[in-house]
Amino acid sequence: MSKRYLNLRDATAIVDTMEAIIEFLPEKDRSSYEKTIIAVREGNPPPSERLAEIAKNIGAITWPARQAFGHFLQGIGSELEWEAVCAAVRPTTRLLLQKIRESVDAQNLDQVLASDDAGYLIHPEQDMEIRMAREEVRLTLWEEHGDQLKPMIQEAYIELEAIKKRLKSLRDQAMSMKSAQQDSLLRKIESFEDRIYFGGEAIPLEVLEMELKFDIEDAVLPPSDTTLAE
Repeated sequence: MSKRYLNLRDATAIVDTMEAIIEFLPEKDRSSYEKTIIAVREGNPPPSERLAEIAKNIGAITWPARQAFGHFLQGIGSELEWEAVCAAVRPTTRLLLQKIRESVDAQNLDQVLASDDAGYLIHPEQDMEIRMAREEVRLTLWEEHGDQLKPMIQEAYIELEAIKKRLKSLRDQAMSMKSAQQDSLLRKIESFEDRIYFGGEAIPLEVLEMELKFDIEDAVLPPSDTTLAE
C-alpha cells in the first residue's frame, strides 16, 4: 500500500497540516480548529480518534477552495506567483531562479524547481528561502484573489459532495461484509480519504469506482460453489 499523506496517529503532523490549510476557511469558521491546534501544541490533545475526525473535517471543508486555488496557480496565477517569489527572495537567489528558468525554458516556478538544474544549483538554504517565500506569497495571493474563485469553488464543492456520498455508501456497505473483505475495503476507503482530504488530489468518481471495482463485486457476489458434482 502506498504511503499516506498524513499519519493520523501523529498529533503533531495533524496540527501541522491543519495550520497549513486553515487559511482556506473563513475566519468565522476557524475557532474550533484553532483551539484544537493550541490544545495539541500545549500537550493536551483530544483522543486520537476525535483528532483524526477533526483533521478529516478540515481537510474536506477546505478541499474545494484548495482545488480552485490550485487551478488558479496553474493558470493566470502562475506568473503572479513567480514575480512575487522573485521579489521576495534575495537578489542572488532571484538571479539563480531566473537563470534556471531561461536555461530549461520553464513556464512557472513548479517547472523551475522540478528541473535537474535546480537539483544541483539551488543550495539547501536557498531552497528553504524559496519555500518560505512561496508560502507567504500563496497566502497573499489567496487573500487577494480568493473571492474571484467562488464559482470554481462551488463546482469543486459539488464534485466533493458526490465523492463523499459514494464513500459513505461504500463504508456502510463494508459494515455488512465478512471481516477480511471489510478490512480491505475500509483500508481503500481510508486511502482515498487521505489522498483527497490531505493530499489534495482530485479523483474523478469513475476512477474511484474502477479502483474499488473488485472489492465491491466481492461484497455483492455470492461465494462460488466449489463442490464437485458427483
